[in-house]
Amino acid sequence: MQRSYIRILSAFMAAGLAACSGSDGEAVRQAEAVQPAKVAVPARRVLPARPLVEAAVRSEKAYPEAPAPALAPESAPVVEPTLPAERETAEEAPAAQASAAAILRRAEAANTAMRSFQADFVQDLSVPLLGSSQRSRGRMYARQPGRFSMRFTAPAGDLVVADGRNLWLYYPSTDKKQVIKTPMAAGGDQVDFQKQFLSNSAARYNAVLNGTESVGGRPANVLTLTPKGQSPFRKVRIWVDTRDALVRRFEITEENESVRRIELSNLRPNATIPDAIFSFTPPAGTQVFQQ
Repeated sequence: MQRSYIRILSAFMAAGLAACSGSDGEAVRQAEAVQPAKVAVPARRVLPARPLVEAAVRSEKAYPEAPAPALAPESAPVVEPTLPAERETAEEAPAAQASAAAILRRAEAANTAMRSFQADFVQDLSVPLLGSSQRSRGRMYARQPGRFSMRFTAPAGDLVVADGRNLWLYYPSTDKKQVIKTPMAAGGDQVDFQKQFLSNSAARYNAVLNGTESVGGRPANVLTLTPKGQSPFRKVRIWVDTRDALVRRFEITEENESVRRIELSNLRPNATIPDAIFSFTPPAGTQVFQQ
């Protein structure tokens, strides 16, 4: 039950006493010189007992004693009404949970309805184990079924391509001679964030609503998704646009505490994307490592 707390402010006043200077002996002599006049005090008259009693009775009649106040009856325990804030607190958890589930369903439906999309992205990667962080940017593409690509402009030339059968990773900014190839069936589709977190979501994640924030000037509901089963991710946060239910930002916390945040802008649903965007041929002189 919510209680009201009253803050009591106490003020303390200090009084200063000033010492008076002067001749103490002279003051005493002046005090002794001034003697009060003697006043004759008449002898006390002793009254007989009976007149005293009668006088007391007359006095009681003239000034009757005020009656004692009646004692208030014991009252029933006071039951304070439930405040609106208390009702909101009591209902907050299930209501937020229901809202989170509804928002997640809407986001999944909006993603499923898209045949394709493209968007500019900014990616921030923080790796606490290495004490490092880096920012990259480029353009992201996706097309059903199973096509996905991230082509980086910074670092220029880096790319991720899912061609429907294999996932290709090529980072010439780090190693120009190495290409990594992973079959989609072996988990290569995990780089497609839209598919990874907006497919059969209710069965795979517990969703919690964390309020509303602005992404690129657009309001978005913030959801935290916690995997119900085994997952390479500890948790995921997604920012779902309140208008079109498209996800504008992803934040992925991995098991090693690395955090990857990807923010999308200039998002174009159902864009026409050339097939070449979803194809990759390893450059001459590179070595392909199969995973």
